[in-house]
Amino acid sequence: MDFFEAVENRRSVRKFTDKEVPEEIMRKCLKAATLAPNSSNLQPWEFYWVRNSKNKNKVVEACFSQNAAKTAKEIVIAVARIDTWKRNRDLIIEDYKKRDKLIPLVNKYYQRLIPFAYSHDRFGIYGILKRIFYVFFNFVGFYRPIIRGPIYKHQLFETVSKSTALACQNFMMALVAEGFDSCPMEGFDEKRIKKILKLNWQSHVVMIFGIGEADKNGIYGDRFRIDDNLVIKEI
Repeated sequence: MDFFEAVENRRSVRKFTDKEVPEEIMRKCLKAATLAPNSSNLQPWEFYWVRNSKNKNKVVEACFSQNAAKTAKEIVIAVARIDTWKRNRDLIIEDYKKRDKLIPLVNKYYQRLIPFAYSHDRFGIYGILKRIFYVFFNFVGFYRPIIRGPIYKHQLFETVSKSTALACQNFMMALVAEGFDSCPMEGFDEKRIKKILKLNWQSHVVMIFGIGEADKNGIYGDRFRIDDNLVIKEI
């Protein structure tokens, strides 16, 4: 079976066999997820491997694709966390403060990337002037500065979610390399999932994976196929 045939066969919600996923393989794939490319080094993701049968049943009930989730041998939840992002940011800043010499380009990179970074206290003179400058020129309309890093909460959620999605990609690729497959659940009740995991408001559930050995003859429902001319555009 070539790659394109494999993609065609899994174009709908996946059904899994009864084969268990070895623990060493699951841990290896979860480790691979943390090696996702990340230009800022600010890793916001956390992966929850649901091993308790009671919690697993609760997660399955919170998924809209319950049939696929029920057959999965393992359940993994990918979560993006703002508080983790902030913690890692502070650790990087503290590390660079301890260095005697720093390449100017690296210094400039982190100053632009990390909001309110380094020695500029956001409640000091520099921080206050920066906010006045931003508010005046941004809202009055004379000049719109380029935002080099997330400033507001919704921007931060967007940043950490995109970064976590890259980690999810690594995770799925690692599973395929080990002979297993995953069924990402695009529909789930996030409030219920966060309650099960006891997550705070600074967390965002990005994806839930059902994992196991794929049943080659098993999918739950055919997907409606739309003409490629309607969904693939060339500009």
